[in-house]
Amino acid sequence: MARVPVEIGQSFRKTESQWVVWTVDSFNENTQPVHVRLTRVDDPTTSITVSIDVLSDPRHYRRSGVEPE
Repeated sequence: MARVPVEIGQSFRKTESQWVVWTVDSFNENTQPVHVRLTRVDDPTTSITVSIDVLSDPRHYRRSGVEPE
């Protein structure tokens, strides 16, 4: 499966919770695989860290189509 490039500012939704939108805030390239920090759009005090592999896997996350202005 080809990995689609992920960039800061892009938005994703977890496959099982489509109502929550997460925005990519930063990358941690000191880990293998690379990890990204996601911040919840409706609650910026909530953030999670996931691997780029998980974020790129449509079984777990999908792009939301909602990009910040």
